[in-house]
Amino acid sequence: MSQAYPNSFVTATEPVQVDKLGPTAADAAKQLAAAGYEVHAGLTAAYAEDIIKMALEPAIREFCPKDCGSRFANLAAAEEWLSKQRGVFLLLKKDEGLKLAGYGWVGPGASEHAPGGETTFALRVGRLGQGQGLAAPFSTLMLQGSHALYGAHNLWLETWASNGAAVHVYHKIGFTDVYSKPAERQSPEAGSIDDTRLIMTLPNEALRN
Repeated sequence: MSQAYPNSFVTATEPVQVDKLGPTAADAAKQLAAAGYEVHAGLTAAYAEDIIKMALEPAIREFCPKDCGSRFANLAAAEEWLSKQRGVFLLLKKDEGLKLAGYGWVGPGASEHAPGGETTFALRVGRLGQGQGLAAPFSTLMLQGSHALYGAHNLWLETWASNGAAVHVYHKIGFTDVYSKPAERQSPEAGSIDDTRLIMTLPNEALRN
């Protein structure tokens, strides 16, 4: 039986139980483990502090400025954001403890441009985890873990067409484009940039492989 989405910090994170998921998730976990990583569910105040720092990294600020600007501007902001019901997943590197290498979340949310969409999905990989092919297996564990833990379904996401690496990963794990619109993106470094806003949805079948 699935549980309710968290709405506050937890005292300790929990590793995603791969044995309760499908073979695709098991393969993703093996790939991450071989590189020295694992995925946990939940968000402690300590890891929130790490996310606050990671959200300021240039690659994340460029395409996800709301992370450092509002969601994770400080600990109080992160706690307020969690109160909206967010299932947070952490990509952790096993290196003298567990160090944050990426984060993501699912939670209730809809968009008029995502037909039938009920659950938002977001993914970030920080500097520590970049360039190692971790985004796709991390996403896979997030998706199937969120379905097993919280009953997540009818997932959708928003991204920018210029964020080519992210778009490639989203397509690779099964998301399909359902809406696109030219729009100005505010870049912390370059100011206003002409870009294209993309919205994608994920077939529910992809959550049960």
